[in-house]
Amino acid sequence: MGKVKLSIGDWSQDGHNQSEYFVYEVNKTVKEIRQAYKDSCKLTGVQFNYNENYTGLPEHDDYGTPLHICTEHEDCGISDEAMKILVKHGIEMDAIVEDDCLSVDVFAELIMIFIKLSLPDLTWEEASFKKSELRDMEPINGWHNEDLNEQFGYGLFS
Repeated sequence: MGKVKLSIGDWSQDGHNQSEYFVYEVNKTVKEIRQAYKDSCKLTGVQFNYNENYTGLPEHDDYGTPLHICTEHEDCGISDEAMKILVKHGIEMDAIVEDDCLSVDVFAELIMIFIKLSLPDLTWEEASFKKSELRDMEPINGWHNEDLNEQFGYGLFS
């Protein structure tokens, strides 16, 4: 379908101002990808964003649900509970996560795998891009889009 960008960190520059961008060539529309992210949140009870609750679970019950991954400042890990849930849904975490703190590259790959839970025929491949193209490229998340105006991976940066 074309190129999309995935923003990791503080894309809006209203916090720590650190972010990285991944550009993928995908076979689905960005609208389908955004919806699949929300569907995967609802499916698992886990989410990579903080503001909006896409899981359908109560915000603050005794178990701290929904489970957020890398959303708080300097929070670069995944809780054991979130890890177990992702494994239960078929994500091979041992192949992805090698230590306690996720790298930005690993985190971006994990989000795409997470989205694929609800969009099984999604394919993506990192694509080359010029920095000047980035601003006009369709965002999966953030950049004030109506469907998924969220920060992913804010905690990966210090």
